[in-house]
Amino acid sequence: MQQTFHTRNYSVRDFEEWNQRGELVLQPKFQRRDVWSDKARSFLIDTIVRGKPIPKLYMRQDTNPKTRRTIREIVDGQQRLNTVLKFLKDAFKISKSHHEDFGGKTFSELDTDTQRDILKYEFSVDLLQDMPDPEVFNIFARINMYSEKLKPQELRNSSWYGDFKSCVYLLAEEFTTFFIVNKIFTEKLILRMAEAEFITDLLQAMQDGIQAGSKAVRDKVYKTYDNQYPNRRTHEKRFRETIDTIKGIFGDDLAQSTFRAIRLLYPLFCAIHHLKFGLPKLTAARVPLKVSDYPKLKTALEAIDELVETSKPGTPNLSADDSKFLDAYTVHWVHADKRIILTDYICRKLRNAVNG
Repeated sequence: MQQTFHTRNYSVRDFEEWNQRGELVLQPKFQRRDVWSDKARSFLIDTIVRGKPIPKLYMRQDTNPKTRRTIREIVDGQQRLNTVLKFLKDAFKISKSHHEDFGGKTFSELDTDTQRDILKYEFSVDLLQDMPDPEVFNIFARINMYSEKLKPQELRNSSWYGDFKSCVYLLAEEFTTFFIVNKIFTEKLILRMAEAEFITDLLQAMQDGIQAGSKAVRDKVYKTYDNQYPNRRTHEKRFRETIDTIKGIFGDDLAQSTFRAIRLLYPLFCAIHHLKFGLPKLTAARVPLKVSDYPKLKTALEAIDELVETSKPGTPNLSADDSKFLDAYTVHWVHADKRIILTDYICRKLRNAVNG
């Protein structure tokens, strides 16, 4: 068996020099012609500026022995390279939603050290040496055969690059350890962006009020707040404070509680956020939550935990309030009306615990 490709690393400056000499073909006949938006381009440059990896490129290289000239065709990765080469020519600016310090700047407006880091950034490239077209097509058919179908959140990640998406993934990265340690999401689910989808729902509740947990609703919020996400900084701060309150109440016990499940963690987050800051369209009475109240709040949540573990709709001697809560918890819990019932119930229990 003979290996038909070799992996090499080439810097941004390497590709710039080849392009300047006319030795780089960015649009061969087998390359897709999709066009990226400026937001997508900015997100890629931000990835490079932060020194994070991007997917590898595939490049066919052919050397003419008579002319001694080497031609390099980008088989896959044309948009990535085009983006970088255009940025080097000041064709667009980095978005402030992606990088606060460099937002609004072109390449020439960056400091010298940052410019140098960009030029030195290395792409991982699978080099297809003197390979004929049919073999190139065959390689990509094999690669694509093993690709998993993208989940809805993965599709959102590849479709939107603006303010809301940046906020979601900033918080997702920040709270990865929290999600794993408390057994809210497994590493595998996080790789498939389940935590980003959950954060999407929470941020949407903070911005517009409690919504249904559906694909259509989530898609809409990315579209609506792509250009501008009002109150982003405020919501980031309040998101952190709400999670800190949940951590403070449970201590090390969240991983053993039913509240680690999304169907309860979502209304718990909304209830605590509402009691502290208020949620749009939620009318439940509010009360300050102090650190000294945490033991009483934990006791109230443990009672809800026990109710969920030991009862179900129709269990004898349940109050009407408990039955309504259990019904919302058990059936169609991702519907907006059910989420509101769950949140209102938790608000009442926490408020009663504080008021004694």
